[in-house]
Amino acid sequence: MSFKLTMSAAVLALAATTASAAEPGFISEGTLNICTTAAFPPLTFKKSPGDTVPIGIDIEIAEALAKSWGAKTTYTVTDFAGLLPTLGSGRCSLIVSGIYINEERRKSYDGARYMKSATVMVTKADNTELTGPEMLSGKTLALEAGAYYKEDRVNPLNKDFEAAGKAPIIVQDYPAQQAAYQQVMVGRADATLTEEAEGAYRVADAKDQLRVAYTWKSDFTYGIYIRRNPEDLAAIRGALKQLKAEGFFGTLADKYGLSADVFDVDHDS
Repeated sequence: MSFKLTMSAAVLALAATTASAAEPGFISEGTLNICTTAAFPPLTFKKSPGDTVPIGIDIEIAEALAKSWGAKTTYTVTDFAGLLPTLGSGRCSLIVSGIYINEERRKSYDGARYMKSATVMVTKADNTELTGPEMLSGKTLALEAGAYYKEDRVNPLNKDFEAAGKAPIIVQDYPAQQAAYQQVMVGRADATLTEEAEGAYRVADAKDQLRVAYTWKSDFTYGIYIRRNPEDLAAIRGALKQLKAEGFFGTLADKYGLSADVFDVDHDS
């Protein structure tokens, strides 16, 4: 009997050790604190301004990850430009907020891919002049501050315009994407750049005011960012792969009217 009890205790101890090892280091006292903008539908947004908990694709992914680790969730809402500084200061555990994976960000943080994206140009519904990026010379773009469009889309275009002796694109920065849309609708900006799913969501809700004028071919993917830690990054990638194997992403795509292909990414890259 003593031997059986000893063996049982050993098994329990091993199980406890395994469970502890599986829990990422960024979970504190059973809580996963997520940084998000809550202003980027359908990825992360609030139905009503007074809501305390955001909803959307990113939020459902965050909740599924937390559940896989047996953790509860809390949310720290900030503007886009504040996401990485808030993470870096330790005021949240990770970022899930429609933020692209790129090597510049991964110089300071670890990031795991979870969803494909593409950049779109949105104009007023009656603007038939802007049909592609080559038409943006001398035009004004309203952009969400901190987004990657300026570096990845605008700067290369302006370099080409300068070489051709054309006027550059004028950029106006705003704290949220909604504010950028407002500038387009009132005529203070000619267009805004945003993410494909977000742009489609906004346009569907304002078809008489906005239209998607152009979609870039893109290899962009969204990523979950954490403070640098190889073991924690492996835990996120493992959890994402498990969710994919369980069919979670297929169900999520159906719910939001997306092609399941948008979640067909290499989580290890």
